[in-house]
Amino acid sequence: MNISAQEINYDLKVKLDSIEEKDQELRKLFYPISNEEKKSILTKFGYTWEEFKEKGWEIVSKQDTINIQQISSIIDEYGYPGKSIVGKPTNTVTWSVIQHSKRIEKYLPLVKKAGLENEIPMTLVAMMEDRLLMYKGLPQKYGTQASGREIKDPKTDEIVWESFIWPIETPSSVNRLRKEIGFKQSIEESAKDMDIDYKVLTLEDIKSISTN
Repeated sequence: MNISAQEINYDLKVKLDSIEEKDQELRKLFYPISNEEKKSILTKFGYTWEEFKEKGWEIVSKQDTINIQQISSIIDEYGYPGKSIVGKPTNTVTWSVIQHSKRIEKYLPLVKKAGLENEIPMTLVAMMEDRLLMYKGLPQKYGTQASGREIKDPKTDEIVWESFIWPIETPSSVNRLRKEIGFKQSIEESAKDMDIDYKVLTLEDIKSISTN
């Protein structure tokens, strides 16, 4: 059923869109953008270039804490604000803020319910589930999460960063699971988009990765 304009809570939509801008803007500081763009973003949030160079992700983390507090208040009042309340793409804002927070475990059941009720895509539910599993040091289900470690390059002896797809519970069936949940890409294609050469790794493999 199509949602009419009268059914959309526009005050809530505007509030969520503002939170999303804050969620995404600071993360652009770590993208390959010009220093002028970075300084413009920092000025908007009240930080100097020197503070960014000193604190980096600490600035993003501080804003994430503010964002999740606001989202928690919204959830307390409305439940998950999905597409039937705020339309698309605003229906994914709450998911994004939770995904960037330390409250994934608390809100995952709510996010799953929103997915099953078609308020958000089930692919987002899968991504959140994978992230929680990774944070707990367990294999993920759908292969959506990547991680990385500093390693010593055997050719140069230099310390370099190596990215990899976090271990998957059932690698042999992951592409079937991905397709069933709604992903269009295979695990290999998804990894390639992240500039990662997909390899099947176990948790033991991850533990063995070190700078030694």
